[in-house]
Amino acid sequence: MLKKCVCLFLFLIFEGCSGCKDAPAGIHVVDGFELHRFLGTWYEIARTDNTFQKNLDSVSANYLIDDDGNIRVDNKAYDVKVKRWRYRSGKAVFAGDPNKGAFRASYFGSFYAQYNIIDIDKENYSWALVCGRDKSMLWIISRTTELDHLIVNKLLLEADSLGFDTSRLLYTGFGSGP
Repeated sequence: MLKKCVCLFLFLIFEGCSGCKDAPAGIHVVDGFELHRFLGTWYEIARTDNTFQKNLDSVSANYLIDDDGNIRVDNKAYDVKVKRWRYRSGKAVFAGDPNKGAFRASYFGSFYAQYNIIDIDKENYSWALVCGRDKSMLWIISRTTELDHLIVNKLLLEADSLGFDTSRLLYTGFGSGP
């Protein structure tokens, strides 16, 4: 049963929808996206509260190109309830134009969830603001385990202006809050 719950979490971490291809209404994904600059490890600074990441802290994702040329995503999270690390690998594909920051991610075969990069540090690719297929899912991620409060506050203001409920954000093991 626990194994099924972990699998469900990892599938839903990207907000569980099948075949989604669009960002939420009124939201635009990053244009001029460069995959090679996005590859590597990202740390979750904050996320909207959700049931599928319940009890998880210190969440990270490593994006890489596998031997077949596909995008692989290796996730790691600490389950504070059972006091163990959880690991899961999945795959990501562009949701359309590879110059736009929109992916579909899957941890279960042909079931994909939308992953929209709606803002990114274009100079260094050091932080990003990400949402799912609707405005109920939002993440702030960073290349480092800490993100400057000024940047976090800038991203919160941006998310608020786009209609996200930032009062639902949790600042996880890597995030220290605004």
